[in-house]
Amino acid sequence: MTSSTIGSPDVAKRWGWILADGILGVIVGLVALVFPGATVLVLALFLGIGLVISGIIETTTALRVQHGAPGRWWVVIFGIITALAGIFVIFHPGAGVVILVVGLLLWFLFVGINDLFVATRTPEHRGWNIAMGVLALLAAVILLFNFSAAVGTIALLAGLGFLLRGASEIGLALSLRRSQ
Repeated sequence: MTSSTIGSPDVAKRWGWILADGILGVIVGLVALVFPGATVLVLALFLGIGLVISGIIETTTALRVQHGAPGRWWVVIFGIITALAGIFVIFHPGAGVVILVVGLLLWFLFVGINDLFVATRTPEHRGWNIAMGVLALLAAVILLFNFSAAVGTIALLAGLGFLLRGASEIGLALSLRRSQ
């Protein structure tokens, strides 16, 4: 919600729905933290569904583009491959878990390299950039050699994300309630 819609009287009247959404977010966050394996499997299923939807959208969009448009058939092929990958992940969620772990590992790797690069280019906050870069690279190495740590990290990030979002929505709902 934007700050302009939060202050509107219609939203303030529906503070209970925002509170319910916040409570649900906190519950989902706690479940994600207590059951990390199940959380990552559900995330993998969502990844598969997202890939299928993305592949369908890419393919249909490319097919609707004017004939002869450059790269049109590459986008169609990529869309079909994306949709097929999504179907594969849905039927083999373990593969989706591996994809999530590799994605997280690559994210830490690239963030670490970027932080160290920034540290070499600018003296401003050099120490922090070096520290953050080294920590990110260390996280990438740990995840590379410890699959269960990677799965736990994904579940932890998802759980904390839901908890923080839910808590902020609860705070917003209670603030809206008081403002009436």
